[in-house]
Amino acid sequence: MNKLNILLIIVIGIVSCSKEALDTNPTDQTTKEEVFSTVEGAFSAINGIYRALYMADDWSTNYGAENFGQASVNLASESMGDDFVLREPGSAWFWYDYRYWVRTEINSTSDRPFVWWNMYYKVINNTNNILKYIDAVTGDTTDRNNVKAQAYAMRAYAYFYLIQFYQKTYIGHENAKGVPIYTEPTTKNSKGKGRGTVTEVYTQINSDLDNAIRLFERSTSQRHKSHIDLYVAYGIKSRVAMVQNKWSEASFCATEALKKTGLGLMSASDITGGFSSINSNEWMWGAEINEDQATGWYSFFNHMDASAGGHAEDCRKCISKWLYQQIGANDVRIKWFNPQLADEASLGPNVSYNQLKFRVKSAGSWASDYIYMRAAEMYLNKAEAECRLGNYQVARDLLTTLIIYKDPDYSTRLNAIINGNILNLKSTGSIVNLLDEIILQRRIELWGEGFRILDIMRLKTGFSRNYTGSNHPVKLEITNPEAWDWIMMLPQKEFDGNPQLNPLTDQNPDE
Repeated sequence: MNKLNILLIIVIGIVSCSKEALDTNPTDQTTKEEVFSTVEGAFSAINGIYRALYMADDWSTNYGAENFGQASVNLASESMGDDFVLREPGSAWFWYDYRYWVRTEINSTSDRPFVWWNMYYKVINNTNNILKYIDAVTGDTTDRNNVKAQAYAMRAYAYFYLIQFYQKTYIGHENAKGVPIYTEPTTKNSKGKGRGTVTEVYTQINSDLDNAIRLFERSTSQRHKSHIDLYVAYGIKSRVAMVQNKWSEASFCATEALKKTGLGLMSASDITGGFSSINSNEWMWGAEINEDQATGWYSFFNHMDASAGGHAEDCRKCISKWLYQQIGANDVRIKWFNPQLADEASLGPNVSYNQLKFRVKSAGSWASDYIYMRAAEMYLNKAEAECRLGNYQVARDLLTTLIIYKDPDYSTRLNAIINGNILNLKSTGSIVNLLDEIILQRRIELWGEGFRILDIMRLKTGFSRNYTGSNHPVKLEITNPEAWDWIMMLPQKEFDGNPQLNPLTDQNPDE
């Protein structure tokens, strides 16, 4: 519990991320009472949480190079799957995720079990502080509703990641031990809580999102794409419903998310533009990172864009050969990756299947924006949900809208799939129906954006990197859908500080 003992303290609108309990009123910071004296102060508090989601070296001890907030979670989770290839170890950042060497490192304050737990619970505690004080602040009621809605949505977002990484997926594990649920601020004197069940955690997530949506409908509009708004809240709720197999709800929420004024799919030029600018009309939510806010080597693009030097230069991130081969020859998305090259460079981007999807705006500082949600995901959520509901034409039309302008040959491909004529497209099994095709297009469209291992867990498919012709240097197979391999163990520090948890009965297996 000691890692949850954080008071909401803002430094010019930035959440402090000290790894120890904080003083209540340091000379260069303001107190909770000062922050929550006005609604603008409350906006500063919520802005601090958003900025904390891309800060580096605040969530671990000396390992900022692989712990730079939400983008590092996305990169680590991609590294754990089958579509994302780390061509070589480089400096070993994310190599341990790729090889599955981190989930049992419970005594380290630098590895995943502690870092992710620490980060999301600090987000939760800060949102709990906002929710405790927000009703008393002075200012416009609609602005106050907006801040309160964002806090509810951000708390749901944090719990959603915690429950996915610290317990198996919802279906089939509803009564399993989830994570502790806190809806009030914690201090060093708090007594802690035990692990709520998976169902209880999802109940809290959905309640928070429902509260956020209700308040957003009575609030001001989104100030900036770095903020969650009504449509992003619906998008998060669609993600949650997908995991819970609530297909009607997943489709409805995706539909609501797509109603955002000005939202549209990327143009062909946007698609190959580097995925580094929040100004794309398809981006629903992300982090705008300017030069003066850039985290340099401790950043997503430093690990991704091999043409800009940095860690990516000698640890190239590539698409799996199998998935690359599923992209149509005339599909613009094939430009996200190198083809197979006869002459490969020892450093830099000129290697087979190297990714070109994510490219920096500003080499040297790596100041580029991070994407958290875009419209294409909502099309894919809705298509999968409608397909599972038996509304095949609706699902097909959604998929066609998403893909046809990127691949002029797509109608022919889709007709063949629906007729069951395309076989042997999986490393294990065959794609013979529309649902398989939707999942395949999801893998292509959202490559590198943090979804693959989460989809593997919710779909209960397992994966294999050991197919014929695989370009994976680590040909790992995890084919058991009930495996613990991608589920983190709880950090030892939580047991040390939370008397409500017993390491003998509340720890996840180390198998």
